[in-house]
Amino acid sequence: MKKLALLSLALLSGSVAATPYMGLEYGATSLKHDYQTHYSADKKTVVPSGSASVFGGFIGYKIENNYGLELSYKQFDLDGDSNQLLLSDKPGFILEREWVSDLSVKQISLKPVMFYSLSENIQFKGGLGLTYSHYKYTSSSHDEYEHVLNDDIEINLPRSGGESKKDSALGIVASIGVDYNLYRNFHIGAAMEYYVDNIANGGNITVNTSYFF
Repeated sequence: MKKLALLSLALLSGSVAATPYMGLEYGATSLKHDYQTHYSADKKTVVPSGSASVFGGFIGYKIENNYGLELSYKQFDLDGDSNQLLLSDKPGFILEREWVSDLSVKQISLKPVMFYSLSENIQFKGGLGLTYSHYKYTSSSHDEYEHVLNDDIEINLPRSGGESKKDSALGIVASIGVDYNLYRNFHIGAAMEYYVDNIANGGNITVNTSYFF
């Protein structure tokens, strides 16, 4: 995937009609996945949430005929937790049992894009391409003892039943967005994106700022 991206950008950069650009984006993501951990002894199941903030960046080339190629990177973390107060077996302490899970996603995408001018300062951008996503999932449980008279005194004891796994997958991505030429080569914009692979599927809504060289 990385070799393909570097080769494609290198070939495109050789065109004298190509305009390079780069930018940053931030927004919200929604993801459907099957990651979860069930603690049978506790009759508890923890699942990472389906939404989070997403941050990323992108570089690309726009050709004179309004086509181009864009390479982007995004990352976000989904987490979930559950807790329960229990009868403490340590005098003078309150016992709280907690179950937590975390799903970290890092994604690279490469897609041909099309630009369409809506006015002198506004342009539409759409793309369709490939993604490579890395998923890291962890879950754990622990008992937290907190002193009744002094909450600075805490005892944390890890419990069994957690898990850790890593997965990677190729997928497809589609995006649409709009850019506004704010000042000279500086642009601001907004975009919507949807991607799917054999592990998860989700969508992003982001705002971005970019610079065209």
